[in-house]
Amino acid sequence: MEILVPLSVSGIWYPVIKENLLESGSIGLSLTLEPYIIAEIKYGKGIIFNGIEINIPNYEILRQKLGEYKLIVYSRVPLGYGYGLSGAISLAYALGVKELTSISEKDAVNVAHLSDIVAGNGLGDVIAQYYGGLVYRRRAGGLGYGEVERIILDWSDYPIFSQIVEQMPTKNIIRKSEIALSLIDEFLRDPSPIKFIEVASKFTRSLGFTSEYPNSYRKKGIIIKIFSPENGVWIRHKIASRGAFVR
Repeated sequence: MEILVPLSVSGIWYPVIKENLLESGSIGLSLTLEPYIIAEIKYGKGIIFNGIEINIPNYEILRQKLGEYKLIVYSRVPLGYGYGLSGAISLAYALGVKELTSISEKDAVNVAHLSDIVAGNGLGDVIAQYYGGLVYRRRAGGLGYGEVERIILDWSDYPIFSQIVEQMPTKNIIRKSEIALSLIDEFLRDPSPIKFIEVASKFTRSLGFTSEYPNSYRKKGIIIKIFSPENGVWIRHKIASRGAFVR
């Protein structure tokens, strides 16, 4: 059994924190991207990431609420730069446990969502990764609490690349910008790949993150760019064809 989960790179986010953490998360727009992480769950304990045991705060919440298991993860992108890997690992763990126990998929996914929020590692990655594609989180929250729309666009003429810049904690970017909601509305009036990059660039610049490249924006420690890059080392992606799944 393999669990596949796409990467998640948010373009706009508006944090929403409520007393009920399952109603918490973010309103926003996220790209979910291939290559998927590939994970395998086994009886045991711990998270093995590309052959190395790692300690992420999400694991303690997952272990407490879903039981103690061992998750072995292979990823073609590094942890801690902005690819939503803490959410992807949590979602893979939850979906793996769902296959081994009687827990419902909804409850399992919501534990993953909760773990990312409590750990301070993300507000919307898990839900975006569960659905896949270009995700509009219309209302914050887990499954059964939030509202999500998958926006279908033709990306065939807009190849997507990422460049690794620096590792940094997610808490550096989880803050409100008053232009977030208006930029989401701007995108929804005329959605296109170029418009997504444009509004994401405006939003991330408002948080102090800039990119020197045209048709790009910086999210946390990575640059996301459409069209072929001029120089440097880049990773090529495409929009995730589906959300997280087990095969």
